[in-house]
Amino acid sequence: MSNTKDVAVVDAAALAAFAAQFPQEAGFTRLMLPRISFKSQDVTEKKGKTINIITEAGTFMIERPTDEKDEYGKSIWSKEEIGLDMEAFIVYPRKQLRFYDEPTETYYSTPIYDDSEDIIPLFAAGKKIATGTPAELKKSFEYVNTEGKTVSKLENNIVLYIVKDEELFQMSLRGSSMYSYLDFVRKTKPSPLAYSIHFSSAAQKKGSIEWNQMTFKTVRPVTVEDMNLIQGHIDAIKDAINAEREFYAQAAQDATVTAAVVAALPEGKDENF
Repeated sequence: MSNTKDVAVVDAAALAAFAAQFPQEAGFTRLMLPRISFKSQDVTEKKGKTINIITEAGTFMIERPTDEKDEYGKSIWSKEEIGLDMEAFIVYPRKQLRFYDEPTETYYSTPIYDDSEDIIPLFAAGKKIATGTPAELKKSFEYVNTEGKTVSKLENNIVLYIVKDEELFQMSLRGSSMYSYLDFVRKTKPSPLAYSIHFSSAAQKKGSIEWNQMTFKTVRPVTVEDMNLIQGHIDAIKDAINAEREFYAQAAQDATVTAAVVAALPEGKDENF
């Protein structure tokens, strides 16, 4: 007589439903990427009466987190110069609000977001100080400039996800470089996603201020191989964005429910607590 027993195979859908009962830790994995930065002005070093240029205006750099930590326990980023131009694919644009208050040495920023109706937090020196739509947050920092225009100290930034040498990077654009990019997008049909892009810069001057403004130019249409590579990165970006949105939507819902429960509690001391 055989001791072998037939093992019943569980239907895949039933197995998934069964496994879903296991408690899951709330959270998501934020997309953490190396960065490509751009030096709009010369980085100089003074030795005696001589001023040496350490990094030339218009230089692109790759920045990566290292295992080294600073005095606050944050990763120190390595910097590697690429040169005065580069070729890459622009695969996904997002947005962020940022502002550095020099007198108080306070850095204000929001998380990276996508839509003007998104409800996002604003952080100052690492602490959340407000929540609202981008327009609402910007309104809190409005002032009248020297030209008599009402503007906000909280600046619009565009955060680009770009693929260079098959690797995904993050790049932030502000000021004239951001407007140069927006003009490029308007003129590029059907969209920048259809091309390999040449990144460079052009010298600019306003009064005594000199800087380099980033420029963009299409190089060639993407190939089928390029499309497959880029699509994989786009899917990963969208998955990370959706996971983050779901997490914050659930957190907001939980906070609303908690507030309603607390409001319904009887006033006064309850010996059962």
